[in-house]
Amino acid sequence: MNTVQGFCDFNIPCPCSPTTTLKEVVLRAVKLGYSAIAINTTIEEDVLINTKKKGNKKNEVKEEKKDVPPPLKLKFTEEELNLFKVHGKNVKILHRLTVMLSDPVNTQKLHAAANMDIDIITYHPTETKELLRFTRKHYRQATDRGIFFEIPYSHMLRDSSNRKKIIQISHLYHTVGKSRNVIISSGALTPLELRNPYDVANLGLLLGLSEGEARSALNLSGRSVALHAVTRKTGKCVSFVAETDKLDPEEQWKAKEITDAEERLAGEPEPKKMKMETA
Repeated sequence: MNTVQGFCDFNIPCPCSPTTTLKEVVLRAVKLGYSAIAINTTIEEDVLINTKKKGNKKNEVKEEKKDVPPPLKLKFTEEELNLFKVHGKNVKILHRLTVMLSDPVNTQKLHAAANMDIDIITYHPTETKELLRFTRKHYRQATDRGIFFEIPYSHMLRDSSNRKKIIQISHLYHTVGKSRNVIISSGALTPLELRNPYDVANLGLLLGLSEGEARSALNLSGRSVALHAVTRKTGKCVSFVAETDKLDPEEQWKAKEITDAEERLAGEPEPKKMKMETA
């Protein structure tokens, strides 16, 4: 299974700031030590809703569908690809689709989102004037379904009012759910807004997280989010079966271990059966 290891940043917005390029932001994150990066594309809630439109004929109704933007593909040179090898493993670049609610303060929509088949619930301070409202019941329902709550720290660097909102929402997660299933991402629009993973872990103390919870929000939580995204296709399972030809290059050693074990079992003689006699 294609798993994620190491520090993760699952919120690199696309498009980024006009003063830079998305490629520069991704390369900066790799240099800082992140081994899993997600390019985040945000769409409005109306894109997923089919609108009805009257046709030319009488009583004819046509459904008008809006297209979801495809994942953006980045091209790197050989020198840039060499930077992607961290501790002998390639950096994984994932794609994320975020749906912006039209009225995020509406508790009914938030409670419905907690029961949907999604991976992350995030908070954008510039889009909402009021804080989100969660009850312990709905927070527990979301975490039991494997949904994580995201804290984007780059908003704290841009404006003092946004910094206040991010700290308030992070402490709300601690009050309602004891900071369970919390993930910290950047949401950086420029390379200067990115921070080292260890600096972000120290920032977690300000956000109501302990030292262990802050580090877990950067690595273990990211791995759980990636696995939760995979299980939406495969379903929950104890083991995962895949063809050896379709394994990633870094997982080819598993196929070799299986063939070596089969050869060892084929070469071993069958054990002799012992008869037990009683007097």
